[in-house]
Amino acid sequence: MLRRNLLAVGGIATATALTAGSWSDIIPAPGRTPLPTSVRREDIAQVREASAALAKWDNLYGGGGIVRDASIGELHWATGLLDTPCSDSLRNDLFSAVGRLSIVMGASAFDAHAHDDARRLLAVGTACAEEGDDWHLRAASLNWRARQEIWTGSPDKGLTYAEQGLVRSDRLTPREQATLHNARARALARMGRREEALAAIGRSDTAFTQSKPGQDSPWMAFYDNAQHHGDTGHALYDLALKGLHSPRPAAERLKTAINGHTPGYVRSRAFSRTKLSSLTMVTGDPHEAVAIANRALDEVGRLRSRRAAEDLRELFRHSTHHSKQPDVAELRHRITTALA
Repeated sequence: MLRRNLLAVGGIATATALTAGSWSDIIPAPGRTPLPTSVRREDIAQVREASAALAKWDNLYGGGGIVRDASIGELHWATGLLDTPCSDSLRNDLFSAVGRLSIVMGASAFDAHAHDDARRLLAVGTACAEEGDDWHLRAASLNWRARQEIWTGSPDKGLTYAEQGLVRSDRLTPREQATLHNARARALARMGRREEALAAIGRSDTAFTQSKPGQDSPWMAFYDNAQHHGDTGHALYDLALKGLHSPRPAAERLKTAINGHTPGYVRSRAFSRTKLSSLTMVTGDPHEAVAIANRALDEVGRLRSRRAAEDLRELFRHSTHHSKQPDVAELRHRITTALA
């Protein structure tokens, strides 16, 4: 029906294009939106609104696909504003807005495993934050840079970024401090430094309990009680799998995260659910792990997250010892199908 309607509207040229199989030929070619002659407050608001919309899509569906493609043109336009005449009264706000957009895109690229792009975009975010004297944004960028390095197997570099973010922590809100202590904890746990990792989790808990409504930028809204327990639970997960700590605290925190995440944070809930399944598969009842994993797979099916896929591969590896059990074998088949 859609094809027939388009043919009727578009006439001979459209018919020719569709007959040849080229749907894109009927869409107007993208063009660069002209930059203003000087930066206006509404230009900065547009960049901020784009960041908020892209972050929402990314949390729902994961990096890649339309999320990244839709943001490229906006970033080109936004960075062009940095070379556009701008009053001193708007300059810091402009750098903060462009830096925030770059961080959102960098986080999305990280999720899509486009790691070189992610590193460049997150570095731009840090540079913009420092140029705009925005310590809150600087902390956010360094938190993401730490997380990426930890994920890609460089926890020592991740620890460095986290500790850079905590420089002048008196300028940060308690929640911002908590995120960076979490990054430290995850790096230290990956490095097998148990006592230091537990101490970092304790500092994160203390900071989080000191947070108050209205202290943070709107884009910090993601870091609620569920996110805090998920992040600290992931650090405890690493310690538990190394045999350096009881699995119970990790499981309790991951369950709190799963139960607390709102529908807007499907990806975060899927991460915690898959980690809980892996933890249960290794240290507890494999049948319970299967039930948890099946719920996670229901959510992962909606995502285009390479990080979520990697967590499934990890679960697949951990399930090997129980692969002869029918429900585990069925789960492994489902994971293989999902990854394919």
